[in-house]
Amino acid sequence: MRLSCRFILANQLKPEHLSYIVLPEKVPWQMRGYKRASEIHALLPAFLQRSLEPYKKRDVASYLERLKGELKKGQSVALSMSPHSSPVSAPQLSSMPLLAKKVAELQEAPVTYRKANYAPITDNTTLAPTITYVPTQPTPEHKIVVEFAGQWNNTPAYLSLGQTSKQNNAKASPKRDRETSHRSLATFKGLETDSRSLYLNIPCSGFAPIQLKLADDIEPVEKEAQMGEWDNVLIPVLPVVKNSSGMALRDKGYIYIVWNNKVWRELAIQPNGYFRDINLDYYQQKELTFRHLNIDLSTVLNDHHYGSEPFEIKQNGKVVCRSELSENETERVFGLVEKEVELVFPHLDLEPITLKTLPSPHRVDQGNQRKPDGVPLPHIWVPYKLKGEVQDSLFLHYSEQALSNDQVMDLEADPASCAIPLSELSQYSESQVFSESGDKVLCLSHPAQGASGGALLDAQHKTNIAGVNMPNSGGLVIEYRKELIADETDDFFELKNSEFEWSSRAYFRSAATNEQGNLLLRFAAPPPEVKQVDILRAAHSDHGRGAQHYVLVEANVPVSELTG
Repeated sequence: MRLSCRFILANQLKPEHLSYIVLPEKVPWQMRGYKRASEIHALLPAFLQRSLEPYKKRDVASYLERLKGELKKGQSVALSMSPHSSPVSAPQLSSMPLLAKKVAELQEAPVTYRKANYAPITDNTTLAPTITYVPTQPTPEHKIVVEFAGQWNNTPAYLSLGQTSKQNNAKASPKRDRETSHRSLATFKGLETDSRSLYLNIPCSGFAPIQLKLADDIEPVEKEAQMGEWDNVLIPVLPVVKNSSGMALRDKGYIYIVWNNKVWRELAIQPNGYFRDINLDYYQQKELTFRHLNIDLSTVLNDHHYGSEPFEIKQNGKVVCRSELSENETERVFGLVEKEVELVFPHLDLEPITLKTLPSPHRVDQGNQRKPDGVPLPHIWVPYKLKGEVQDSLFLHYSEQALSNDQVMDLEADPASCAIPLSELSQYSESQVFSESGDKVLCLSHPAQGASGGALLDAQHKTNIAGVNMPNSGGLVIEYRKELIADETDDFFELKNSEFEWSSRAYFRSAATNEQGNLLLRFAAPPPEVKQVDILRAAHSDHGRGAQHYVLVEANVPVSELTG
C-alpha cells in the first residue's frame, strides 16, 4: 500500500504547498487501513524514521499518536495528494508556532513567475563606438649593469635587486659582452630611477637560495649608457696551489671570504674541486650562546668556611645544577644561558645568592657541524668594486677543517694575520687581465700532470678568471691528551711569534676529538714569514674567579712540525 499523503521538512515549504497542508490531527485518518506500525514506518521518509524508530513495534494507534506529536513540533509537514478547497488558517496553526511563522512568511512572499521559453528581443541597431582615453604611464627605461671579469659557461649563481614600493624583485645572470672579450655583463633592464639593493644568490638543494647582500643604494643609469668599466664589478676567483710543474686544486677543506672584517662566505671544497656554499648566517643565528658561573664563596660569605657544602643553581626559578663546593669554597658551572642565576644552599639557613654568569667559548658538536647547502659552483664570485669604490678589505682564507665559531671570530678580528689579501685583483682595472707572474692573484694555467681537479681547472683556463695562490699548509694542529681532573673547557693553547706580532688560539671547548679521544687543536695558518712559534698553555689557577695563567710549554718550535 501507499500513503495518501507525503511528508517534507518545514524549511522546504513553498507557496504552492499551502493549500496541501494536512494538520497533525488529521494525519491518522490518512493512515487508516494499516494493521501494523512497521508497515507505516517503512513508508515514512528517513528524517521521520530516525525519531520514530523506537516505536515501530508498538500498535498502530500508539505509533500514529507519536507521529502526530512529531508533526506538532513544526519541523516537518504532511501534504495531501490533492489541494484543499481552502488552506489552513492561522488559528489552526496556533499550537505549532514554528510552522505558523513559516506559513505567514510564504503568504506574504511576492508572486513569482517562470521565465518564458523564447529568446528575448534584442536591439541590433549599430551605434557609433564610444572611445574613452585612458592615459598610460611611460615604460621605465633605466638599467643597472654589473660587470664580471672573464667569460665562461653559465653557472647556477645569479644576482637580484631588492623590491621597492614601485617595482618587484628582479633577477639577472652574467652574459658574455659581445663588444669585448675580457668581461661578462649582468643587466637589469626596465628600471625606475629609484636606487636598489644588490644581492648575490646561491641556489640550494631543497632550500631557499642563500642571499648575500652586495650593496645598497645602487643608482640606475640611462638605458643607452656605456662604460669601459662599470661602477659595480665582481671577479670570479679560483683558489689554486701552484708549484713548478703547474697548478692544482684542493680536493677537500674550506674557503672563507672575509669582507670588511666579516666572514661573508664559507664554502666547502668537494672532491672534484667544485665549491658548495654554507649558510653561515643560519648556523650563527641557530647557535645558542652558553654561559658559565665561577663560584668563590669566600668573597661573598666570609663568616664561616663552606668547603664541600652541597649547593644548587637555579635558573629562571628552576634547579639546573646540583653539586658541592670544593675544599677551598670554589666551583665552576657550565651550560647556563641566563646572565644571572641564584646560588642556593639547601642544608643551610641562608637566603639565595644572585650571581652573574660569563659567556662561554662555543663548543664543537661533531654530529651537528655546519653543512653545505648550496649547489656546486666551479668558481667563487667576490666583490671587487661597488658603487665605484674598490673593496680593499677583502681576504681569502683556506682551512683544511671547518673553523669553529671562535676561530671565525678570530679570523674576522684580524684577517690580515692569516688570510690572503685580494688587493692584487686591481690588475683587472689596470689591464683587464691577470698576470702570470702575480704573487697572490694570477691568471690560470694548465694543470699539472695528474693534478687534483685537473678537468675543472682546464675547463676554466683562458676564461680570464683570477687564480688565487694558496699556501701548501692548511693550518697548524696540536694533538692533546685530555686531563679530566685538571682541564677546563675554556682553557686553551696559543701559538705565538712576538717578532712578527702573530698569534692564534685554540680553545678546548671548540676542539674536535679524534678516534683515540684526544683533542685536535687547530690553529690558523701563519703568514709565510713566520717560521717558528712558541707554544703556550692557558690554565685556570683559581676556579672561583675564573683566573688563568700562562705556561710556556715549548719555545721556537718550527712551523713545519705543526703542519696539519
